[in-house]
Amino acid sequence: MKTIIVLSSAIILGLAANVTVARYGHGNGQGNGDWAQMQTTRIQNRVDRLMERFDVNQDGQIALDEVQSVRTEHFNQMDVDGNELVSFDELENFRAEKREQNQATQRGKGKKGGCHGGRNNQMERLDNDGDGQISISEFTANIPLFNRFDTDENGIITKEELGQTN
Repeated sequence: MKTIIVLSSAIILGLAANVTVARYGHGNGQGNGDWAQMQTTRIQNRVDRLMERFDVNQDGQIALDEVQSVRTEHFNQMDVDGNELVSFDELENFRAEKREQNQATQRGKGKKGGCHGGRNNQMERLDNDGDGQISISEFTANIPLFNRFDTDENGIITKEELGQTN
């Protein structure tokens, strides 16, 4: 009797595994197309967002001076006391406002708002001289993502470069 129960259980588990594999397309190449399409869509959305944000003259490319122009705007928004320096509090207040705006936008699109982790050391990364404040020159000079995307190092980021997975 135990043998029948064990065999029956094994058969049922085997059938369940086959149904799962068939449903999600594992092992036979199905489902990979959906994943690839989602990945392509995600990358294209990233490219579109970055182009919208940084292609100031809308020529289909992002030049370093365009990124620095946008960064200067952000710096001026952060520098609420107008002393041409951004303190830790000003940086955190700006980040909190942006986070709230992003969450409101995401809720409007039916998405969950997320936390942008990994930025705890942003002040340290931007404050090159270690004086506890960020100057405009420090803020506009720190653009590591530009270098990451400008793969041919010509000072211009194209849509193709943005579309590469880095």
